Amino acid sequence: MEFVYEPALQEYMRKKKKTAVVIEVVTSNCSDFEITELHVHLANEKQAEFFRQKKGFQSRRTPEGEVLLPPYRLDYEETVTFGLKTFLGFGMLTYRGVKL
Repeated sequence: MEFVYEPALQEYMRKKKKTAVVIEVVTSNCSDFEITELHVHLANEKQAEFFRQKKGFQSRRTPEGEVLLPPYRLDYEETVTFGLKTFLGFGMLTYRGVKL
């Protein structure tokens, strides 16, 4: 499996001092129905250590940093691409190649 970071995301990570991309599943159960979705976000070194040590995430090193994969099964394509989308000055992580 190959991880590709778009140039805009690489620059954003350097600027924000983020070293890891975290892929996890989040479930919301605060209404009559349950919602489960994929949550992909950035983490600094301290947060990444928490995911590795306390939550059992697997680390995959990349030239840009690392990708933290959850201990449960997700579907990955051969190439997973991470990008950055900005809206009114806020950066949002985008991804392709990961499915629930």
